[in-house]
Amino acid sequence: MNNWNIQFAKNTAKKLNITLNKMHWKIIFCMRNFYKKYNITPSTRILLQYMKKKNIFLTSQDLFILFPNGFMKNASKISGIPVNNNCF
Repeated sequence: MNNWNIQFAKNTAKKLNITLNKMHWKIIFCMRNFYKKYNITPSTRILLQYMKKKNIFLTSQDLFILFPNGFMKNASKISGIPVNNNCF
């Protein structure tokens, strides 16, 4: 978490064949902020509720489109936070 920076996120996304856009960055920073505040990796449902409070209105389907092949796993890696053990 502390060694994370924008370049780390870009490099990780590139390895995962994900081209980051503005919406990806909003999700990444929400995940990082949530983790920093609560010291846990949010589940998809909790993250969606947290983003709603930040006026970011997405569905779980949107998340899986933005981060194919496993939203939580890939988004966590790019965000530099631990992968949620309860995700597939």
